[in-house]
Amino acid sequence: MGSPGSAISWDASDAPEFVLVLSEKVGSGNDRECWRHPINPALCVKVAKPEQERTQNDIDYHYGRLLARRGVPTPHLTRVHGWVMTNRGRGLVVDLVRQPDGTPAPPLLEALRSGLIDLAQAYELVVEAFDWLAANRVILADFGPDNFLVRQLPDGRFRLVFVDGLGARHFGMRYWARRTFGFLARKKSAQFRRRVLALLASGFGAAAGGSPAVSCPDTSPDLSCR
Repeated sequence: MGSPGSAISWDASDAPEFVLVLSEKVGSGNDRECWRHPINPALCVKVAKPEQERTQNDIDYHYGRLLARRGVPTPHLTRVHGWVMTNRGRGLVVDLVRQPDGTPAPPLLEALRSGLIDLAQAYELVVEAFDWLAANRVILADFGPDNFLVRQLPDGRFRLVFVDGLGARHFGMRYWARRTFGFLARKKSAQFRRRVLALLASGFGAAAGGSPAVSCPDTSPDLSCR
């Protein structure tokens, strides 16, 4: 499983020799930019911003391979495919979360504001996705609603997909402990779940142009948004 402080090293032999030219940006976060893959539009390439020193791509690669070895299904995750060299530096290739028409899926808040989903649907998506995290012991280490995308399935249903903040923010003891002891991963996801539900109850409703109050489904055991 590796020592608590072990990290993934990278050299040019791990990536193809050709260089991809990235021209269509589909998203940007604090540490990285996401660009549509110029050859395969179903993929995107995550590239670190020049001023960033944190190796989030290395963590994503390490954790993605770990989940694949564990056989964790990926309805709420993007698959990690490997490394490429680009005109913007080395990049990590992952699935691009797309709508049926091929456009990138919006973040949760944007989906609410646009009317793609309503507050009741948002609540159900969050509960279902975070239940899945807990059941599969998947680590959500960094809170950010922009990291939760709303994908519309071909049958019209919606699904929440986590695209960032998984695994850890840094290699180290905390990452090792959460990978080793499943209850720690579940505890962290439960904390973030409560924060998202509180955000839905207090702020998202007004931001989305609807009522700030959220009515939880009667079948839900979670009372954190009531």
